[in-house]
Amino acid sequence: MEKDNERSQKRTKLEETRTFWHEVYEWLECAVITVMVILLVFTFLFRQVKIDGGSMNPTLIHNERVIVSDVFYTPKYGDIVVISSEVYDDIPIIKRVIATEGQWVDIFDGVVSVGDTKNSMKPVGKEFVGDIYTESVIGGGAYGSHEYPLQVPENCVFVLGDNRPVSLDSRTEAVGIVDQRHIIGKALYRVYPFDKMGSLYK
Repeated sequence: MEKDNERSQKRTKLEETRTFWHEVYEWLECAVITVMVILLVFTFLFRQVKIDGGSMNPTLIHNERVIVSDVFYTPKYGDIVVISSEVYDDIPIIKRVIATEGQWVDIFDGVVSVGDTKNSMKPVGKEFVGDIYTESVIGGGAYGSHEYPLQVPENCVFVLGDNRPVSLDSRTEAVGIVDQRHIIGKALYRVYPFDKMGSLYK
């Protein structure tokens, strides 16, 4: 009888041990699959981009990090986009879309205006960064590469930095009007610093 009890106890302990290690294995398997899914998602659907420079102040600050996606993306007014390194100096740049294909853009006396027609243009950008003006293109120089008003070509966008006085953007010969094929994606969320994590859009 005692031997039967001992065998039963050993069998119970063995089954408990097997159950424990089976649960550990299932947990590890689940963790590995989760990590693989996250890696695949961030490889093919999302990217993390580090902000370099001050052209998007005060919206985005140097060294902050954002999540970018191009899934089913079509640029629209107000979007913050990352533009590929093919456009400027072999480095990705981040700017805000001010006008899309077919729209008209004017820059006069430091004010940027946009409209669907030449006669419907209105000042833009204040809702993003407050009372801030761009440098005037009058007098030529770096900001005199376009004649205004201009119409944005098909499949292109006109982009500006939120910190317009220091931003290299569509006003300049260096960047120019951007072909949509050079847009890596839309910046969606700030993920660093941690105390400022959240959506970039109100």
